[in-house]
Formats: sequence, C-alpha cells, structure tokens
Amino acid sequence: MTAGTALVTGATGYIGGRLVPELLDAGYRVRCLARTPDKLRDQPWRDRVEVVRGDVVGGGGLDEAFRDADTAYYLVHSM
Repeated sequence: MTAGTALVTGATGYIGGRLVPELLDAGYRVRCLARTPDKLRDQPWRDRVEVVRGDVVGGGGLDEAFRDADTAYYLVHSM
C-alpha cells in the first residue's frame, strides 16, 4: 500500500532535492513539477518519479501536476 501521491514543486532546489528521496522511502508516489525538467536528470532518484513540465507563475502544467495528488509541497521562491 502506498502513502499516496505527493507533488513537489521546487524539486530542483536544495530542499526539494532532499525531500523527494525521503518521500519515496516513505512509500509515496512522487510527481515533480519543474520549469526545466532536464535539471533533474542527474538526480539518483530521477527514474523513480514522474516529472511534469510546468511553471507556477504562468500556470502551465498545473492541472496535470495536481491531478490526483494527495499532498503538495510548494518549495518555489523568487530571489
């Protein structure tokens, strides 16, 4: 039995990159929303997650990213 689907925005960042493997180990299916999905290609957990291309500012990809998600982690910030 899985813990559900967790959406992680900001998975390319420091915190998100450490949260994702913890969620996977806890039994979650993980979906990452990334403006530039290629930034995730070298992550050791990349083949264990679903990646959706999208942008939280422009709204593109949000419907797909949130579809059937049980939990969402919003780790995006603007400098």
